[in-house]
Amino acid sequence: MADALFIGDSRTVGMMEYAGLNEANFFCSTGMNVFDIKKSRISVPSVGKVTLEELLYNKKYGKIYIMLGINELGYDFQSIINKYGELLNYVNGKQPNAAIFIQANLHVSKKRSDSDNYINNKNIDRLNSELSKFANGKNAFYMDANHLFDDKDGNLSSDKTADNAHLYAKYYSEWGKWICKETAKELKERQS
Repeated sequence: MADALFIGDSRTVGMMEYAGLNEANFFCSTGMNVFDIKKSRISVPSVGKVTLEELLYNKKYGKIYIMLGINELGYDFQSIINKYGELLNYVNGKQPNAAIFIQANLHVSKKRSDSDNYINNKNIDRLNSELSKFANGKNAFYMDANHLFDDKDGNLSSDKTADNAHLYAKYYSEWGKWICKETAKELKERQS
């Protein structure tokens, strides 16, 4: 994963800290969203404090993983999708040879989903469904890891989260291994 960049919010921060993907770069922060991402200066381990533009200009990546959208729920839905599309085009323009992996937003627990008007699994599923449409099977792929962490009803399993939204640290390693396996599978199919 030395040629990988992960872009995202607090869940990607968790991946950076606990998944064991130490060779990858991570452009992520708690609360990151598609509306502010290009304005943000983020401290990237082994790189320094940079904007996304600086990072994409100065480093060449083979794989770029993006998971954003949950913090935006509550904003105008079409605006979220439009901004996400703009971000994908921007990243692709700066790194045209990279495979881009659009990661589904992970679900929240039933407790959180039932009590939140915006960040709930119905909205997350709607968002993920729209994001999946950006995948083209050539240089943009869609990955959905929810099945790893969901209960039988499609909610983040309550035994895998303490705060109803983020995974316990031990599950990030499982997620990281799954991403590596799925990436290899997608890229192998791409070459076929």
